[in-house]
Amino acid sequence: MIWLEQVKAASLGELDNFGDEGTVEQVMKVWVKLSLLISRRRPEIAVSSLLKHVLPGIGSQPLKNLTRLRLNRLYNILIAEGKKEEARRVFALTKQFLAWAEMQGYLDHSPIASMKKRDVAGRASPPRSRQLSDAEIWVFWHGLDNWALSEQARWALRLCLVSARRPDEIVQAQKAEFDLQLELWKQGTRNKSQREHVLPISPLMHQCIEALLQAADPDSPWLVPAPRDPQQPLSKGALNQALRRMIRAPRGLGLETFTPRDLRRTARSKLSALDTPNDVARKIMNHALEGIDRVYDTHDYLSQMRIAMNRFSAAVEQIIACESYHQLQHRYEGETLLLDERAIMAMAR
Repeated sequence: MIWLEQVKAASLGELDNFGDEGTVEQVMKVWVKLSLLISRRRPEIAVSSLLKHVLPGIGSQPLKNLTRLRLNRLYNILIAEGKKEEARRVFALTKQFLAWAEMQGYLDHSPIASMKKRDVAGRASPPRSRQLSDAEIWVFWHGLDNWALSEQARWALRLCLVSARRPDEIVQAQKAEFDLQLELWKQGTRNKSQREHVLPISPLMHQCIEALLQAADPDSPWLVPAPRDPQQPLSKGALNQALRRMIRAPRGLGLETFTPRDLRRTARSKLSALDTPNDVARKIMNHALEGIDRVYDTHDYLSQMRIAMNRFSAAVEQIIACESYHQLQHRYEGETLLLDERAIMAMAR
């Protein structure tokens, strides 16, 4: 991201050289240098949103001439396109920026100081709670073999489930991260939290990784390379698109809508069902420990994580080894999964 790299490379004196009447972009560069780069683990995400939705519209305007109406027109464009979450994200970023500018003295008063996030596109949607039942896991796993997918997409989606990883962590993974002799995935800080993370590789994870390595171009550094350019990883949206097509098609999976991120939630829920201690489950998910433990508990939990991941792998193996989803529990005890007769995995009882 050239814009961000230029801000990083410039000195404060080079950025803050516009006197008292800076433009939105000029002052924003100072804010990024002094605040965003220091306080954000992944500032490039925020900067990308600003470059796409804010600076093209108001970047050249004097900051002190900015009005609430002009800012709301930025948000309204996104709302009209159905991008409500992005509109709220842009609002939160601009509000943070303008509050900082007011505090520093670049601005007398932020025009959106009294606005709340709920004022932009209404209240946010509740957090997703979708998880797959045992019967749905069976349909998902075997349905992948009955759909026209690349081997990369097929095994990457399975790896999302059995590794409890975010889809972008899988498509951005490099082959060098995987030690199949020690059975360790040394992910480093390449994750949302930017915390150092090492994950034990379970038997099903090993199977998925081996399949991906065999399907990948041998000269590519990526575990899941892009089909047209093996020197680049598969796009972050590719797995979402593949799964969306399988769900929406009349002769698709026949399941209620879910996303690759819901596979991670399914894994976390299964860990709880297998009586995995919460601290161990949090380490697997690479979430911070709670309370004072996040400061004093520096144990790596590798042996405990390996036990938990192997138990989870065995549970999934037991599910997919069944002859039919009819043999598996759906949401509640005694409830069975009903698929549309057109679904690719629909089976008579």
